[in-house]
Amino acid sequence: MIDLLIDVPQRVVPFFLLVTGGVTLARLRLFDARMSAGLSTYVYWIGFPALLVHSLSRVGVPDHALTLGLLTYGACALTVVALMVAVGIALRWTREERAGGALSASLGNSAFLGLPIALAVLGPEAARVSAGVVAVDFVVVAAIGVGLLGWAGGRSTWRSLMQALRNPIVLAAITGSVMALAGLSLPGVLDRAVGAAAASGSPVALVALGIALGLTGLPAAGVPCEPTDEEPSPIPRWGPIIVAAVGKLLVMPTLAWFATGLVDAPLPFRLGATLLAATPTAVNVFIQTKAYSVFERGGARIVALTTAVSCVSLSAIAILLERYAGA
Repeated sequence: MIDLLIDVPQRVVPFFLLVTGGVTLARLRLFDARMSAGLSTYVYWIGFPALLVHSLSRVGVPDHALTLGLLTYGACALTVVALMVAVGIALRWTREERAGGALSASLGNSAFLGLPIALAVLGPEAARVSAGVVAVDFVVVAAIGVGLLGWAGGRSTWRSLMQALRNPIVLAAITGSVMALAGLSLPGVLDRAVGAAAASGSPVALVALGIALGLTGLPAAGVPCEPTDEEPSPIPRWGPIIVAAVGKLLVMPTLAWFATGLVDAPLPFRLGATLLAATPTAVNVFIQTKAYSVFERGGARIVALTTAVSCVSLSAIAILLERYAGA
């Protein structure tokens, strides 16, 4: 148990340190909003798409029981999306808060954080069968969430969903999943290039997140202040942020655990899917909200809050799952 208490936080803390580094850079005025936008653009068009193609193309074809488990996990995530929208309507949140909160509560850091911890705590089989959760997250959940962001930005619902399917991150997830199902792989040289870009996605995104959290509104030191017609993003309310964090760290893993048990999904998948469901909000949520200029500061705060809390919550859930697996 002591090993688990030490190991899980050690895997979470480096992510938070990168965010802290970004905050420090912004506070020292070494980065400003335009520089942060450049980092986010790189992650949006290159870093995350490369990661998804590189990782999902290696998942393989799921059997019937695993397919049932993946469908159930997807249903849980969409239930959380619907629940957040309903809560937002009841509490009179803005469209931006409903869309951003729904995406933040349903899309976790399954690829960067969940799978490495699943491998370390639950073993290689649980990590292998749980890899399909990443595909569900970024093909289904991300597409719906991006569609909601487009709707919140003033587009029609149908147009927003169609644009979501043209989103580079969603397209990359679909491409990687199709390659896995078809047994295809990239040529050696191209695969190594994509792998190198994939390795950069998470660190750059986390630093960009920290910069967004630490921006003061002033230009970078030594950079002349140029006039801009853009209005600053509104300061987000804490209500939607806290509700979304509770949905992500408590409601989502609880639903995943009980629902996958009801359909008799393989135990390694049930354990891994629950662990991945308990991961903090994905950094991709911040990237997407920034790209659509919808709830971007709220998304950044939810990512930071859930990542900090997960140092404790994810450790506790990992210990419970490890004990259940050994019982």
